[in-house]
Amino acid sequence: MRLQTYVVIGLWVFCAGCGESNEAEQSSATDRETVFDPLTDTLERARGVEDTLRQSAEERRRQLEEDED
Repeated sequence: MRLQTYVVIGLWVFCAGCGESNEAEQSSATDRETVFDPLTDTLERARGVEDTLRQSAEERRRQLEEDED
């Protein structure tokens, strides 16, 4: 019975160790450049500009409301 317990624990530790190495490989795989990087960078910049414009519009609305009062 003890031998079976040690074998099960050993297999569990081995599988847990293998899982960590896969995560490291996946994280390094996402750091590589792809042909789509320029497109995604452009989309991210466009979202940033959109956020800036939205904040600017909200600020103008606030100023108009303050001026009306």
